[in-house]
Amino acid sequence: MVTDQAAGATDVELTLAARGGSSSRWTPWLFRIGSVGLVLLIWELYGRAQDTTLFFVPFTSVVTALWELVQTTEFWDAFRQTFIPFIWGWLLSLVVGIFLGLLIGRFPAFDALTKPYVTFLNALPISTLVPIAVILFGIGYPSRILIVFLFGVIEVTLNTAAGVRYVNRDLVEMGESFNGTQWRLFRKVILPASVPGIMAGVRIGTGRAVVGMVVVEILLVAVGMGRLILRYRGRFQSAELYAVVLALILFGILLQVLARRIELRASRWKSEMEQVA
Repeated sequence: MVTDQAAGATDVELTLAARGGSSSRWTPWLFRIGSVGLVLLIWELYGRAQDTTLFFVPFTSVVTALWELVQTTEFWDAFRQTFIPFIWGWLLSLVVGIFLGLLIGRFPAFDALTKPYVTFLNALPISTLVPIAVILFGIGYPSRILIVFLFGVIEVTLNTAAGVRYVNRDLVEMGESFNGTQWRLFRKVILPASVPGIMAGVRIGTGRAVVGMVVVEILLVAVGMGRLILRYRGRFQSAELYAVVLALILFGILLQVLARRIELRASRWKSEMEQVA
């Protein structure tokens, strides 16, 4: 009888623990959704309290304007003209940044060679390079790709290099003691262990690249989303202006979600590589 009671109590405890674990898993999402909902509610109430919608509009008006915009070919043409140079500059920043970061973090001589240039670009506001890009490449795709690339590549490089430097030195020395080649060390030890730093760089670099995309549109040549922003601002069409900005925010969030998915896949790959090693 005592044994049955103990077993029953154990089952109850396990059930409560499972429920507690499930609730704790959903708690962060509830806080996030609640905080976003609160901000949107304040936005809506504050917009409706204004005497005029010339400068600030309710959130529902912005959503309505965005829904109307996405049904026009002009919006998608503008998005395409903005997206094409962005995607090339973003992908180049990831590839070049990860490659340089691995070399900088692994080889002190290469770090010393590139440090002046990396430090210069990290300290320099990239938007100041827009006039130089125009002089060198004109106002076409090359200059726009270059600016987006410069916005993102430094963050990817620095975070990747930091991830390599924090690799467990015992693992590296063990691989070297077994006469492992540099390529094998990179593939089996350094690259898997550097995944957290690399993915941090990818997330931050992606956000910076989105900023670069907007800067290019505003300061360089307003042919895409920037053209819509400048037009609606000049006409005081606040709802449409906020709608375009909201579309860019949603685009940036989508890229962050994509980066997060890549990070999860890379983490699983890291675990598999560590098990094989």
